[in-house]
Amino acid sequence: MSKSSDDPRRQLLRQLSALRGRIDPQAINHFLRKVDGWEPYDREAAGEAVRQFLATRQDGGKFQERLRHELTKKDGEE
Repeated sequence: MSKSSDDPRRQLLRQLSALRGRIDPQAINHFLRKVDGWEPYDREAAGEAVRQFLATRQDGGKFQERLRHELTKKDGEE
């Protein structure tokens, strides 16, 4: 078994921690203000991808109904 210091996940976490320490907090805040409300994907393209996926299902619409139910349940919880 390898040492915990050789674990790639631990190495990655150390690298991320070092990077985080070098980033200017004001730059992060500026970035977050600029992207407020921005979605990192095209909503229409994502919707079309889901529609195409659902069209290929051959379960008589059961998956689509379950998906719709889960989405409405999440909306009601928030």
